Amino acid sequence: MARVTKRARTTAAAQAPADKYFSKVIGKALDLLAALRHSGRPLSLNDLTQQAGLAKSSVFRMLYTLEATGYVQRDATGRYVVAPGVRAWGKEQFQHDLIALAMPHMRELSREFGETVSLAMRFDNRIEVVATIESAQLIRMANTVGRILPPHASSLGKAITAYQREEEVERLMRSYGITRFTTHTIVDEMELKAEFERVRERGYSTDLEESVLEGRCFGAPILAPAGDAPAALSVSLPKMRVRDKQTETRVITAVQRAAEQTTRDLAGLRSDAHGTHAMRG
Repeated sequence: MARVTKRARTTAAAQAPADKYFSKVIGKALDLLAALRHSGRPLSLNDLTQQAGLAKSSVFRMLYTLEATGYVQRDATGRYVVAPGVRAWGKEQFQHDLIALAMPHMRELSREFGETVSLAMRFDNRIEVVATIESAQLIRMANTVGRILPPHASSLGKAITAYQREEEVERLMRSYGITRFTTHTIVDEMELKAEFERVRERGYSTDLEESVLEGRCFGAPILAPAGDAPAALSVSLPKMRVRDKQTETRVITAVQRAAEQTTRDLAGLRSDAHGTHAMRG
């Protein structure tokens, strides 16, 4: 969702779903990796014990296992560091990598069209803007990092929601609510289901004055290997600058191309990370 304008760090265990399948031990081990990655310096057993809030013996067992499996190592003083080449693929690391890989394609879209380009990512129960390049034009569509997007009325929201499992779609819709923003907003559940099917069939999404009047947004999913969409890209522009169908098609094609390139870049990054682990084993 955009508008027409004129010129606490949390742990893996804390964010985890409260269900019987979640392993607190694994969650805490991932927290230790995150602490090491963010520290900028080697950490001692005492340092990590204080951060984890667990018994020293429990933290030592986790660190021993991480060291034995090649995820952490100790320096000459016995302090712990993340082993070279190890990547942590939690939400935080994924977001960092996603922005880094998508940004060159976003800049290319910005140069080609001179319009606002945005990147959104799906979190547990929301879709949030994580990066944006704003148009320099006086009258433009604006977006801001941190904005929570409607899954049913924004091009980014649709592009991500359409590729989720049914229970995840329900969670996103229930969390945000099916709000009517304009007379063009789709609020009927059956119509929304059909809209999501169209997004999957076409490979792109639209926001045709559904979140804000006089606005046009075109989005495309960034796909994961499993086929879901953890993220999406969009180009947003005022209705008055969508001069004809040819302009619309050109924007859609470019957004799809950028999303597909980002998808391939992420897949390549995962392959490199897995290859590093395989060589270590």
